[in-house]
Amino acid sequence: MTDKDDLDAELRRLFDDDRLDVRPSADAPARILTGARRARRRRTALTATGGVLSAVVLVGAGLVLGQLRSTHTDTAAPVLQPTVSDTASSAPLTPAPLVPPPGSPSSGEASGSVGQSSPSQTAGRASPPPAAPPSSATRSLNIPLVSGPVLGPNGYSKLVLGMSFADAKQTGLLAGADTPPTGCADYTLTEGTAGVRNVTISDTLGIVSFEASGAHTPERIRVGSTKDELEAAYPALGKSGGGYSAAAGSGSSYLFMVDDRNRVASLLLVGPATC
Repeated sequence: MTDKDDLDAELRRLFDDDRLDVRPSADAPARILTGARRARRRRTALTATGGVLSAVVLVGAGLVLGQLRSTHTDTAAPVLQPTVSDTASSAPLTPAPLVPPPGSPSSGEASGSVGQSSPSQTAGRASPPPAAPPSSATRSLNIPLVSGPVLGPNGYSKLVLGMSFADAKQTGLLAGADTPPTGCADYTLTEGTAGVRNVTISDTLGIVSFEASGAHTPERIRVGSTKDELEAAYPALGKSGGGYSAAAGSGSSYLFMVDDRNRVASLLLVGPATC
């Protein structure tokens, strides 16, 4: 006999031993059924309890979410600020201010607006009378620009045609004004002869004429101007004795003497009444 057969025989002997027999009791089936029913009731209770707990959890979660949602809804929405591009596209276009050409009245006002007095401050100030504008012939023809004082249609500086000797003396412009005229007399100016050579004053008519030296008319004619420039500045130039005359306005006239070189040799402003 082999070892395997010995082991098999020994195992059979052990299993056949009566001491290993387990005999069920008479109430074993009833006890098994009772245990099964108890296990089924436990499973049913656990299932019901789990459903209730799930419902409670769901209700609680719903309440929490509702509170969070209401809190979020009550919060003010952020205000969107316009971007630079939106502002630029929606802003109305403002036309750029027109810049007047140099020399025009409006350009003078624009350039001198800073630091000037207000209209109420300047209302009581007397402004000097504007100079007479050049004639259309002066603007259209090639008459050279000149500088220096102007012998206007009414007079020179503070001296005007028809002004009495006493009033002329008060200006401080007359030289030798201690001697009043007898009939008509010529007076030089305290400033010299750069603008006017002399002023003729009548004891009855006042200032009757001015003789220019360096002064020029508003039409840019002076001693030394050519005859062509004279005729261009005064298209209605007329003959007057040995010279020419042109109306200056307010009854006054300009008298011009032209030399043999066809240049203005003398220039006078005379009033409606002369000596």
